[in-house]
Amino acid sequence: MHLSEYQRRSATTDILPAEDLGLPILGMAGEVGSLAAEHKKRRRDVAGYRAFRDEVREDLGDLLWYAAALARRCDLDLDDVLTDNLRKTDERFTRSDQLPAHPLFDADLPSTQQLPRTLEITFSETIEAIGGRDPVPVVTIHRGASPVGDPLDDNRDDNDDYRYHDALHLGHMAVLGWSPVLRGLLKVKRKTDFDLDRIQDGGRAQAIEEGLTAYVFSVATEHSLFATTNRVPVDAIKACQRMTGHLEVARRSSADWEQAILAGYRVFRLLQQHRGGTVHADLDRRSLNFIPPMTVTTET
Repeated sequence: MHLSEYQRRSATTDILPAEDLGLPILGMAGEVGSLAAEHKKRRRDVAGYRAFRDEVREDLGDLLWYAAALARRCDLDLDDVLTDNLRKTDERFTRSDQLPAHPLFDADLPSTQQLPRTLEITFSETIEAIGGRDPVPVVTIHRGASPVGDPLDDNRDDNDDYRYHDALHLGHMAVLGWSPVLRGLLKVKRKTDFDLDRIQDGGRAQAIEEGLTAYVFSVATEHSLFATTNRVPVDAIKACQRMTGHLEVARRSSADWEQAILAGYRVFRLLQQHRGGTVHADLDRRSLNFIPPMTVTTET
């Protein structure tokens, strides 16, 4: 039986108020509670409890009945719902080593307007007094011998090492092929196309990237900077996708975003540990690697 047929036939037994969304939702919650109770019984008597499979079968059926009732009230087709769910989960749980190659957004432009396909950025930490105040840790970044952007400190009373956050932009650049912030810093904005320069590379796009980077950092601090997991909370990825929904990077998948975030935080943690070093980005390989300070070589 197709789900759409089940949804149609189950309507004949739906006597709940037609406009009431709450009762189907509460019904689903109740069935989940029943499943939890069955699981408890099975855990308590693994060998002796023989009704588990039959009870689960019944509770799942009731759960689906309430799901169909809710779908009707929301003008949704369960076949479409499940098709979208499979697409989403296929995209979400693609392994990082299976991410498909994608064309880079600036592939058809002159090299002077392209993000560099390989790039080494060196992070150096010093202690400096800013504005006559007490000395604080400051990070400068260089491409070869050339400084990139301004020196950064953490801009807060208790240091949290956010001064290394350009590593996170490098993750965006390497894996997503996207970083309005680094386009600006590296002076490779797409000036020959007015709309690309204005919309994709402009001030708002840069502010959005800085904003989502700061937001994900607040999430990462609650998860040990992703040191013990290979998953980023779904809500954080969805937030990044919502914030960039009107930009070219909207073409990247949730798996792409997850890999970009994890790659950035992996080198971020190494920069923390070594108090500096060099980050090597490769856009063609979609990779980000760390070179400890004592083995840094000058980029040619």
